[in-house]
Amino acid sequence: MTPSPAAATAGGLCLLAALVWAGAISAGGGPWEPVQSAVLAAGLVVLSTAALVGVVVKNSRWGRRMAGGLAAGELGLAMAISLSGWWWVGVGTAAATLTLAVGPWLAESGRRRAPTLGPPARAVLLLCVLAGLPVALAAVSVNGLGGGWAFAALSAATAAIYAKAVAGSLLITRFVVPAVALPAAVTTPWPGWTVIVAGGGLAAWAAWSEDARLAVRPLVDTRPEPVPGPTPLRIRSARETTGSRPAVERNRDQV
Repeated sequence: MTPSPAAATAGGLCLLAALVWAGAISAGGGPWEPVQSAVLAAGLVVLSTAALVGVVVKNSRWGRRMAGGLAAGELGLAMAISLSGWWWVGVGTAAATLTLAVGPWLAESGRRRAPTLGPPARAVLLLCVLAGLPVALAAVSVNGLGGGWAFAALSAATAAIYAKAVAGSLLITRFVVPAVALPAAVTTPWPGWTVIVAGGGLAAWAAWSEDARLAVRPLVDTRPEPVPGPTPLRIRSARETTGSRPAVERNRDQV
């Protein structure tokens, strides 16, 4: 199905804004260390690509919300980045993306198009929180991450395996992520520990919902039924029904 002009424009602007801000951050325009800058720039591009798919391909509400949230976050990053050509282009594209995301245009185009089936709402929220925590941590931790690096790595890895519905991923989100969040928050300087506490709590709340469980263990088995293999009885029956010559000759002899 062809996307509406509003959805295509919003998705394209969302990705363009992320690329522009990634360029501004990589150029050393912010207060972050090189490793944090790399995590922040790469995370913005990855999340904006997911938002583009949600808006243009999936025609989903979570895609529109994700695009709007990214645009608002990029406008917040503008306050920590020095003025440059990247800055002006980034502010313009982020503002345009936010306007389209919160305006009535995408909602109208969504009503005209039948939304595609997708995972439950809280399962999507859980995945977005896990994927966005490393980016948010890198963005706010201007004084260093400390123990937050371990939590950021765990959050990104958990998002990857939960998105693939790997066995045990739900248990990791329910038990391992909250357990690691507590010591990571203690060893992370302000204001990074606030992101760990808030994000870890929100992820734990979403992980214990029924939606999160159904996303990885659906009630209906969607696996295809196994195809029965050939057996001697089936081979003999097939030969007789096709009128093989030996079977016909034996029937004539019996008569």
